[in-house]
Amino acid sequence: MIKVSKRDMILDSIIQAYLSDNAPIGSSELGSRMAMSIPASTIRVYFKKLSDEGAITQFHVSGGRIPTAATMRDYWRARLNFDETLDIANPNLLKLLSDKFEIYAMIFESKTQTLNQVLNLNNRFLILSFSEDEIALKFNSKVEKFLSNLIGIDLDRLELTCMQVGLNELRNKIAELKRTKIRFLENEKIALEIFGESFKNALSPSFEMVFDSNLVFFGENYLGMKLGVNYEGKEAKMLCAGSIYNDYERFLNNLKEAA
Repeated sequence: MIKVSKRDMILDSIIQAYLSDNAPIGSSELGSRMAMSIPASTIRVYFKKLSDEGAITQFHVSGGRIPTAATMRDYWRARLNFDETLDIANPNLLKLLSDKFEIYAMIFESKTQTLNQVLNLNNRFLILSFSEDEIALKFNSKVEKFLSNLIGIDLDRLELTCMQVGLNELRNKIAELKRTKIRFLENEKIALEIFGESFKNALSPSFEMVFDSNLVFFGENYLGMKLGVNYEGKEAKMLCAGSIYNDYERFLNNLKEAA
């Protein structure tokens, strides 16, 4: 059995209190909430230590404490598990929970598509044939030759390639195609809050390209999650974003309990 130090117990209790109440907490109130009986005087000693470490802070000299942004980033790295595929059968519940926890959420179909063929239509258009969809481009002999060498590439890698070599027309067409695969979108205002003028980029499945892992951080105060989900019985992906002070664990657990 792993022994947990008083320092870690107190810090975890501060985090849990802030996730629950979104308000600073003092030593006496924290002591009354903890399972282990620790005197308020001892908690104040640890408050000082944790403040010196940069793990907690306070808005006012006489006010309670809250976890710092750095603490919350470490907390979510340790707590969130993305190994399981999440079943979501009720879009209304997802909307309710997204609003309750103030989380931006988007779900889109994630079936892999590969480029099967590049057709030249009378030197006027190029038709790119994928596993399930097609994209039409204005004819360009250099683009035709380039794409013909990419037969078998998947749609995501093709989009990234377009960014790298400047094929903006195809990149935009891929983004349009991906937007038709969106099955759920909620709390766009939160995306605006996080990303400002570039928030529209977060409203497309191409937003997934900024995720180099299942958990990413945007600046100091926001995080993003990428999850594999079964949405209404179909394989999909869910991208979420919001403040690091939102309770993502409860959000996900509520969805799991409803499955």
